[in-house]
Amino acid sequence: MSRVGAYDIEDPQKVQGRDEVFSSDHSLAALRLRSALRAIEQVRGNVLVLGCGAGRYVRALERERPELKLHGGDLSLTALREAAERDAGGCYLALDASRLPYRDGSFGAVIFFDLLEHVPAYQAMLGEIARVLKPGGVLHFFVPLEGERGTLYALLDRSRRIPIRRWKRDHVGHVNRFDTGAVVGAVWSAGLEVTGAAFGFHLAGQLHDLVDYWNRERQLGGPGLLPRPAVAALTRAIFLATWRVSYIEDRLYAGRYFASGLHLTAVKPASVEVLEPGTG
Repeated sequence: MSRVGAYDIEDPQKVQGRDEVFSSDHSLAALRLRSALRAIEQVRGNVLVLGCGAGRYVRALERERPELKLHGGDLSLTALREAAERDAGGCYLALDASRLPYRDGSFGAVIFFDLLEHVPAYQAMLGEIARVLKPGGVLHFFVPLEGERGTLYALLDRSRRIPIRRWKRDHVGHVNRFDTGAVVGAVWSAGLEVTGAAFGFHLAGQLHDLVDYWNRERQLGGPGLLPRPAVAALTRAIFLATWRVSYIEDRLYAGRYFASGLHLTAVKPASVEVLEPGTG
């Protein structure tokens, strides 16, 4: 699937992962990186990063853990070309995350960020991850919880004035909306044992997100009273505060209340029967 609404995965303007992220940064991306590094602290050998885009997290993990063999995978050929250009020694492969082209037990860890919401067959994807993990292997990921009660997304779910659900679908290809129970249940159903969970993207982050997608919609011709240059300028001004506050917010509080993001870690048991989707 290369297109969802107005979103095309091969559009160069939509490619994610171009910027760099360092574990010492004061950013939400750095918090996600540090969470992943803690989860795979004991992992050795091959690590798969799904939905790698232009490769920023692959490059970051290579800097932090140079002894690992990092593999980046993505559905977008445009993004992968950029990743390979910026990381000539890296290993990148075009793939569908719900049908992984690897042998059973190939990886000590699988990592992804902001991917599960894009994959229609997400349960098949988790089953494939369980298959390619070694016994004792680690899955770590971050996923938005846009269906979680107590968030701005849930409050605006049926809003016509601020249709954030449609904006997310059209501008970035979100086809799934999760709450905590759905994510944890899907991971357990794939035969993986959940070993850790922390929450993020609280109210300041959600406000930042709403303003971001309002601006995207207006710049592409969506309705509104303010002229588009004014919308862009107002967005930049709001971002000066919200992105910094959202980092501080998540740095100080990793609890579930008002959170719209989940950092989850799971382990493949030493002996596991992985069920095919729709069976069992």
